Amino acid sequence: MSRVYEALKNAQDQQTIRGPLEAEATPQESGVGEPVHNGKAASRIPEILSAVRPEGAPPARLLQLEELQQRCAKPVWKPQLRWNVFPKERPCGRQAEQFHSLRARLYSLRDTRPIQTLLITSTTAAEGKTFVAMNLAQSIARQPGRRALLVDADLRASRLHIALGAPCAPGLSDYLAGESDECSIIQADSQEGLFFIPGGKPRSNPAELLANNLLRALFSRVLPLFDWIIVDAPPALPVADASVLAGMCDGVIFVVRAGVAAFDMAQAACGELKHKNLLGVVLNGVEEEAIYGAYGYYYGGNGTGGE
Repeated sequence: MSRVYEALKNAQDQQTIRGPLEAEATPQESGVGEPVHNGKAASRIPEILSAVRPEGAPPARLLQLEELQQRCAKPVWKPQLRWNVFPKERPCGRQAEQFHSLRARLYSLRDTRPIQTLLITSTTAAEGKTFVAMNLAQSIARQPGRRALLVDADLRASRLHIALGAPCAPGLSDYLAGESDECSIIQADSQEGLFFIPGGKPRSNPAELLANNLLRALFSRVLPLFDWIIVDAPPALPVADASVLAGMCDGVIFVVRAGVAAFDMAQAACGELKHKNLLGVVLNGVEEEAIYGAYGYYYGGNGTGGE
């Protein structure tokens, strides 16, 4: 890759010295074996250079589904019942239907705008963002032919692996630290189209890891393989991680647990994300009688997920 980079760099330097060509030479005019210079192509050399070697990120290469399926880990997950509304034996009735409704609304939104990477966050901890992220991803993956990637990007307090009953490492922090590649951090469900990236080993610099270009490069490499990427982020108010992550995602879902977050705090947290394509609010933990009175982007749920 360094030779390609150097060749493009030299071509860029020569273009700067010579200036744009007044006419494009045909192969016959330039002679056999002589390079044909195209003015339009030459003008895109800086763009190509940035794609070949973006600062702080490896060169992008499309990841093939077959390669991922062969190399990724396939542990036996044991989801915790208090988090999971889609147990193998029998989905939990109304709760499962509520996630199907949320899924349907997201697909409706995608008819009007490009949405594929979705960030899930909340005002503070213990509002159910991890519960929502996990079950939304499962709802998507249960559709025939659909694949969803669930990502634990809460590197300060990773809990998705606990909810899913999955190994916690290697994971996202290990990839961002340059210690693992994308295939080694992705786990797969043997029966459904659900894939999972855990948080990984604890790190002392989670903000710096999330802000580097490696995460954006990871998303670009795996995006073609999945219908949705669901990202569980830290709460929005205590740290800036959610805002950083939101800039890498197509949309944000905000989880509010009834009786937990004060209105002014939730309003301030939403304000932090108002320019990050905030799609709507999931209202979690309401009384069952009130569930079916929620409309628009509001969602009623009685899940017990703690995060």
